[in-house]
This record gives sequence, structure tokens and C-alpha cells, in this order.
Amino acid sequence: MDKRIYLLAFVNFSMGLVEMFPAGILSRIAEELSVSVSVAGQMLGLFSLTFAIAAPVLQVLTARFERRRVLMITLAVFAAGTLWGVFAPTFAEQMAARVVQAAAGGLMCSTAFALAAQIADPAFRGRAIALAAMGISSSIVLGVPLGILVAEQIGWRAMYVLTVVFAALAFVGVWRWLPKVQGSGAVPLSQQLRTLRSAKLLSAHTVTFLLMWGHFAMYAFLAPFMEQVVGLDSRWMSVVYLAFGAAGMTGGFLGGYSSDRWGGVRSVTGAGCALALALALLPFAAASLWLVLPVVMLWGMSAWGSTPSVQHYITSTSPETAGIQLGLNLAALNFGISMGAAVGGLTLEFVSIRYNPWVGALAVIFGVLVARYSARLPYRRLAVA
Repeated sequence: MDKRIYLLAFVNFSMGLVEMFPAGILSRIAEELSVSVSVAGQMLGLFSLTFAIAAPVLQVLTARFERRRVLMITLAVFAAGTLWGVFAPTFAEQMAARVVQAAAGGLMCSTAFALAAQIADPAFRGRAIALAAMGISSSIVLGVPLGILVAEQIGWRAMYVLTVVFAALAFVGVWRWLPKVQGSGAVPLSQQLRTLRSAKLLSAHTVTFLLMWGHFAMYAFLAPFMEQVVGLDSRWMSVVYLAFGAAGMTGGFLGGYSSDRWGGVRSVTGAGCALALALALLPFAAASLWLVLPVVMLWGMSAWGSTPSVQHYITSTSPETAGIQLGLNLAALNFGISMGAAVGGLTLEFVSIRYNPWVGALAVIFGVLVARYSARLPYRRLAVA
């Protein structure tokens, strides 16, 4: 494996840290910025919404430019937006900084994946892309508990400082070790979106949207749930998030394995049913840490196991537009995160945090039903210039 792929994974790790770390410290952020916890949770939702919109648009707009230069400029903009977050005194300015971080992060991520595919030996291309993706998944595992620890010892804004340092190191690494890679033409967005005229593909992306909606209706507010309902302090909160993240990484591997063995539809159906069950059981398990911990691990494993299952289904359904469909699926995933954070925030604000898991489970059940419906639809091969 080309060692430069690890550098691209580190680029993605830096982006993922900023996206997810607020989830574990929403109460602290809300108190300092004088907003409610439900409003503070929209820091996750806005980031994902911006990422979903900006990544494909900016990828098309910058496709003809040299890729190493694009990545270096994007890292610089990302670092600037993150540094803004260190000093932004109000919630509105924090949200504006998140928009800059997410827009730059979206282009960083898509460019890193493209470079991983281009510089890797063809025999290792799939593993190179998977390794680059591990940068994001590992940031989910480490980012939230690290955010809790740093917030306890120094302050939550120090996470932004740490990310700026990581982005600077990544910038130097890209400048020093990555080769120049010429840009190429990109499929216009209008042509990419035309592939969604296929009801089978559109419904498959809807599955991702609904599963992530259900997942993040609870995950975005897991910290206040653990504080208010389970009664955990920050030390045990880190344990819960680490357990969730480790289970999520395991689930990602199992999702890929089960998709290869039994097919994407069966795999996503199983993962979706397990996810709905875990979310539905969560309020009942809240009486004890030792009850809630295995439920959280089932939740993490099934939530992140569903993603490779859907992607396997999409790419096997339409191999001729696989690259386009993976990009659209990443957008659907982030739209789902944004919707989940919004609906979860409304549930927390106007009903009760105890109902967030059940609201999420309902969205997941709809996702499983759409997956079964999608499997029955016919498919006609697409042609994209």
C-alpha cells in the first residue's frame, strides 16, 4: 500500500474531528453561547447540510484544476474557518464558522478520495479508498470522547486549536509528499441528478437519508440523554462514546462482509431492523449503565453497518454510474444527518429527550420498508456522458 494514502486518511481525520466533536459537549457549548441544547445541536446539522450541498458543487467547479493545489488551498481555508471558531464569541458567528469548515471539508474529503484512487496501484485501489475512509470513521470514534476530555481539561474551543494544528501538519505533508495530479473534466451536476430518474436508485438513496435521519435524531443528543436520563458524568460519557465508535467501526466491516455474502438489500434490512430495535430499547435500558452500554453498542454497529450495505446495493445496481451514485449517496447521508439533528432538536425542545430514540426508530423503520420496496423495482441501465 502506498504510504501517501495514510496522509490522505489524516486529511479526512482532521475534517471529521471538527464535524462530530460538539456532540459530546452540547451542554457546555449551549451554556457558554447562551442557547438551548436543542439549538446547539444544530451545529452538527448545519455542518452536514453545508457539506452535502458544497461537496458535489465545489468538486465540479474545481475539477479541471491541479488536485494537489486544490487540496492545499482547501486545507488552508478549512484551517482559517476552524481558527475563526476559536475566537467566535456568539452562536451566530460559530454557525458561520461551521459553514466555512463544512464547505472546505466537503471539498477536502472528495479530493482526498479522488487522489487516493489516482495515486494507488490499481490492484490496491479499493483498499486505498477504504483506508482514506478510515480517517473519517476513526475521527468519529476518537473525536467525541477526545472533545469531552479536552473540554474538561482546557475548554471546548481547544478542540478547534488542535484541529488547526492537524490541518497545518496535513498541509505540509500534502505539499511535501503528494505529486501533482492534473485535473480532468467532471460530469455536470445536472447529468448526475438525472440518474435519479431511476426510481430504484432514488429509493436506495432515500434509504440512506431515512436511516441517518433516525440515527442522528438520537445521536446528536446522546450526551444530554446520558446526562439527564441515565445520569452519567463526563468520565462515563467518554466510555459510552468510545464503545459506540468501536462498535461502529466493527459494524462498518461487518456491513461490507454481509453485503458481499448475502447482498446489499438483505444486509441493510438486517442492519436497519437492528438499528430500530436498539433505538426502541434505549429508553428502557436507561435505568443502568450496564444495560444501556450493550444497547448503545448494538446501535453503533447497526447504524454504521447500514452504510456500506446501501453503497454495495447502489454500486451493484448501477455499476456504470458507481462513482456518481457514491457521491450522491454521501450527500443523502449528510442530508439525513441534518434532518435528524433538526427533528431531534425539535423533539428535545417541545416534547422530551426520552422520546428522541423512538422518533429515530420510526424513521429507521420507514427506511427498512423503502429498502424492501426498492429491491422489487426494475432497473434500466443508465448512460452518462
